[in-house]
Amino acid sequence: MNQVKMYLVSSVTFVSARVGITDQPVFGLVVNGTLGAITMAWKTNNQIYVMKRNVRYYDIQDPLQALQFVSILPRLAHHALGLRRLLENQNVNQLHSQPWSMLHQRQEDERLVAAKRTNLDHVVAHE
Repeated sequence: MNQVKMYLVSSVTFVSARVGITDQPVFGLVVNGTLGAITMAWKTNNQIYVMKRNVRYYDIQDPLQALQFVSILPRLAHHALGLRRLLENQNVNQLHSQPWSMLHQRQEDERLVAAKRTNLDHVVAHE
């Protein structure tokens, strides 16, 4: 469950920071064998909320619970279409021009650390 929470927070952060979309839910699926749960996160007013309580677990071995689980999927598809419309209205081409792989993140971190060291050296030299 904790790993899905991290994925959700990462997804919400990415969508809000890179694309500028907030107040839209992002859903995650937690599965352990035949048990599954749908979780959700969203960002409002620079605060990220993750649904942690009252999460409904489904045992898909039970036909009734499997039907209940499947009946939720059209609602999720509805939210996905809304997010897709928002993405189409935004300038999504900017995502292709900005590198965001792990290699680029490491290079950016190294660049920031080097800049911080330069600033500290500069402050120490003037003291």
